[in-house]
Amino acid sequence: MYKSLVLALTLISASLCVATLHAEESPQASEREKEENAQASDSDSTPVPDESTEAMSKTQQQNDCLLRSAQTANEQVTLKELRGWCQNGEELPGDRTNEDALRARLALENTTRGNPFVITPHRRNYLLPYSYWSNRQWNDPDKDDRDLQPNEVKFQLSLKAPLKENIFDDVTLWMAFTGTFFWQAYNSEISAPFRETNYEPEIFISKPIDWQIGPLDSELLVAGFNHQSNGRDVPVSRSWNRVFMNYVFKTGDYYWSVKPWYRIPEEEKDDPLETSGDDNPDIEKFMGNFELEVAYPFRNHVLELMVRNNLRSDNKGAGRINYSFPLSKRFKGLVQVFSGYGDSLINYDDYENRFSFGILLTDSL
Repeated sequence: MYKSLVLALTLISASLCVATLHAEESPQASEREKEENAQASDSDSTPVPDESTEAMSKTQQQNDCLLRSAQTANEQVTLKELRGWCQNGEELPGDRTNEDALRARLALENTTRGNPFVITPHRRNYLLPYSYWSNRQWNDPDKDDRDLQPNEVKFQLSLKAPLKENIFDDVTLWMAFTGTFFWQAYNSEISAPFRETNYEPEIFISKPIDWQIGPLDSELLVAGFNHQSNGRDVPVSRSWNRVFMNYVFKTGDYYWSVKPWYRIPEEEKDDPLETSGDDNPDIEKFMGNFELEVAYPFRNHVLELMVRNNLRSDNKGAGRINYSFPLSKRFKGLVQVFSGYGDSLINYDDYENRFSFGILLTDSL
């Protein structure tokens, strides 16, 4: 009986100890629960990029707006102005939205320059699954033009990377590559070949500028060397080398790019089938001596006009209109209309009209 009494007292003592410990730990557990609830509440107010605007709370929308506005706004814009734009329900007023579209792009490019896993877009990158072209010609004596279809796929890949940053006074040395592809993808009768591919490696220097020349707000200066060819053998080889300059400026909401070039002369051929020498001695007559582009960005849309001309009495050149518009948060649509000479190198001396539409991966502004 004595042993039973001792065992009962021991069990009672153990129960009291457990109850005491549980009572002491309860406030700490409550504090932890409060902290977890507070963290959950804070996380709810953090913008989630993958969520749609409709799914975001008002606080999330304002935070997301502040982040994106801070990335694109002018340096002179104050924090008070940023808050005012976002708290009024608008990210940027109409006269500010595209005020610094090019400088915003250059600033975003700077954030990835040192990343070894990132290659920066150079020109537009796009895939146009529908591209109708007129005046269809191979310009190849071994092929029949009647085999070509009017509908094909056109796409472009354009990338650049810095070779040397800040050589002096914020001047950067770049290398770049642009490939433009014309694919008879729907032409199963001739095994859907790539009809033409144009390769364009470049090396150039660029310098952001902030000069005021009358009504012109200067934005960027570029100078470099450019090689363009279709990578084929005679008699269908086409190529030329140029040195060029590019001056980009802004007037109001319009961006202008003036790009003159000088073609580096090549030796004339005695026989068109010779492998060395000039494959296309009259290419300047059709491709011109300069390129002028005018772009108008508005609310994530960009309307752009390109004009080339030879400035001769026997006037020849080309015009192109690009219109890009948002499809989703990541992709944009692109409508492209071309008329003139030089849509591709193999057809540089053929007048063509082309209408295309598809998906734009990276825009110019």
